[in-house]
Amino acid sequence: MSTQDRIEQQVVIDAPVARVWKLVTEPGWWIGDGNDRTGQRRYRDGDLDVVEDPRFGRFPVRTETTEPQHYVSYRWASTFPGEDLRPDNSTLVEFWLSEHDGGTLLRVVESGFASLAVPDEARERSVNGNIEGWVEQLTAIQKRAEQSVE
Repeated sequence: MSTQDRIEQQVVIDAPVARVWKLVTEPGWWIGDGNDRTGQRRYRDGDLDVVEDPRFGRFPVRTETTEPQHYVSYRWASTFPGEDLRPDNSTLVEFWLSEHDGGTLLRVVESGFASLAVPDEARERSVNGNIEGWVEQLTAIQKRAEQSVE
C-alpha cells in the first residue's frame, strides 16, 4: 500500500498578514474541532507546549522554526496522542503566510507520515484524517481571522 508522505492545503483569508500570523503562532491552534476549544487545557512543559483536548487527547507540540510574519513550523504526534515526540511518531507542520490581494494566503504542509512507526493501514487513516482535519482547521482560522478586530 502506498501512502502519501505529505498534505498540502491553502486558504485565502480576508485579513492582514499580521492578524493571521498572531493566530498561527499559537502552538497547537489546530487541535480540536475548528472553533470549539471547549474544555481544552494549554500549558508549557519544558520546550513543549501541551494541548489537552477532552475529545482528542493530549498533544505535545514543539515549535521548530519561526520567521516572523512569514513562516512557522511545529512538530507534533497526531497519531500518538499523549506520547512524547520522537522521529518515528511525529510529523512536521509548516505554515507559510504571504500577502494576497489585500489579504493573506495561508499555506500549510504537514509531512513525515512515511516515517510513522505504524502499520500501513494506520498510516493511511492518519493521512486521510489529517486531510479532512486541515480543511476544517483552515476554514476555522479563516473565520477567526476575518472576524477578529485588531
